[in-house]
Amino acid sequence: MDITRANFQDSLPIIQQALQDCHFFALDCEMTGLDLQDTKQEYLDEIEDRYHQTAKGGSQFSLTQFGLSAFVWSETEHKYRPRTFNFYVFPRPTKGYDRRFLSQAGSLEFLAGQGFDFNKWIYHGVPFMPAEWRDKQLRSLNKAQDRREITIQRADDKVFVKSMQDQVANWIQSQEQTLLLEPSNAYRRAIQYQQLEKLQKADRGNQGFYVQRVSGLVGAQLQLVKATPEEAKQHEEEERQARLQAIHDAAGFTAVFEMMRDCNKPAVGHNLSFDLTFCLSSFAQSLPPSWPAYKQLVQQWFPAGVWDTKHLARQLQAVFEGDTSLGHVYQGLVEGGLDQAVAEFLADQTNEPGKWAFPDISHADGYEAYQGPEASSHAHEAGYDAYMTGVAFACLVRLYEAAGSKPGQTQSKTSQQPSLEAVQHLIGRLNIGRCDIPYGALWGEDPQPDRSHVMLAAGLQPDTCFKPLGEQLSKHLGVRVRVTPLWQLATSQSSSALLELPVEDLPDSARLAAALVICRQPHAQVKLYHCARYALSS
Repeated sequence: MDITRANFQDSLPIIQQALQDCHFFALDCEMTGLDLQDTKQEYLDEIEDRYHQTAKGGSQFSLTQFGLSAFVWSETEHKYRPRTFNFYVFPRPTKGYDRRFLSQAGSLEFLAGQGFDFNKWIYHGVPFMPAEWRDKQLRSLNKAQDRREITIQRADDKVFVKSMQDQVANWIQSQEQTLLLEPSNAYRRAIQYQQLEKLQKADRGNQGFYVQRVSGLVGAQLQLVKATPEEAKQHEEEERQARLQAIHDAAGFTAVFEMMRDCNKPAVGHNLSFDLTFCLSSFAQSLPPSWPAYKQLVQQWFPAGVWDTKHLARQLQAVFEGDTSLGHVYQGLVEGGLDQAVAEFLADQTNEPGKWAFPDISHADGYEAYQGPEASSHAHEAGYDAYMTGVAFACLVRLYEAAGSKPGQTQSKTSQQPSLEAVQHLIGRLNIGRCDIPYGALWGEDPQPDRSHVMLAAGLQPDTCFKPLGEQLSKHLGVRVRVTPLWQLATSQSSSALLELPVEDLPDSARLAAALVICRQPHAQVKLYHCARYALSS
């Protein structure tokens, strides 16, 4: 189901109901870009480095689509009936919030190649802003009802106030229905509001007025309209409610993100790192400065946990043999591409492999947009990718159930709902690509990779080319040396790098330093790398 600004408000109740009814929900995002030009992933990055890289992308690019697929288990049909929503989302400018964001040419070209409708995105996308921005505007609106008293001290301000008071008094006695006050700056306009509020409270029987802010030829002006005190009070309340509604309308999709949090159901994504940073930056708040603080933020917004299907699939190498892309996992498990590998895996894990069938899954009534032979044409549409992720997760859970089964245990069948207890130990584990860190732990302690074979080389030449340096060191030492530059420690006088050496043939520091001198690094200092954030050990 496509959701745009036109049907968003009407769709909120059914979205909320889907989240309340579901066993778990899957999400997927499409973006205007991922990587900033000054970010580069290295094999020996720390988890803090990877977080900052993804956080920069999530904060400076924008979402274009958000996919949400709520997997509801039907007790009568004994199968999943997913309800899938494909949202176009666009950060529409509003008072106090006009977001700037970057675009990456390759990402936009990719979206265009998938048939993405950019006009629909901009003109009809559901608005959004971070909840912290929305709440700030709501607090500001409430404060406006209780303005601090401005003390009138300057002579020209006193003349300004006296002139306005006389003008309003003469107008009240006149037959004119409205009065347009003279244009003024923000400070003088605050004085006008203060004095008008006092005049409104004056006892004049049934004579009263309310205040409107209008756009004049030279900027904002205040216009007074005659009304009874009751009419004036009603108008002010209607104006306040309209401003409140305008703020909530501008926040738009943020309400759905809060529903996802409040439903307290497990969340699932594929290669989830970027999706999470984009979601939290767009709908929650500015991203925290550190990985531990970010973990707390994720747990706050996803209290029932998150699961990364790419990480789950990577743990089943016997089935996927290295290719854990979403398309390969989905096609292999759902469309039969990996039937032989799955059968061999089940035969190896259990005595009754035939009883561990994948659960039945069919779209709920009214949600058949991704059904039929043309469904794959929607690939890389956020809604369809969210649906594929949810299907993959349901099948992966069944494989983990089989792997964790005990002899004689009653076997699961197609008609039985998969139990998430089978993957509870994998909660919050994010896939980390091209790195020796096995996963990012959003729940629990961060895993510490063995880097006893890694040395830190400081004092390298500032213009060092690191790939040739690795090749030269490998040649002189007779072993393969992987060089990871530490851009964080680079200065105009020197640069630093991590040197990863083979565990079975680890040269000592003196031999490595000598090789660096041969490689034209006369000032290099080599020490054992032994803890996070590039500490040195003698």
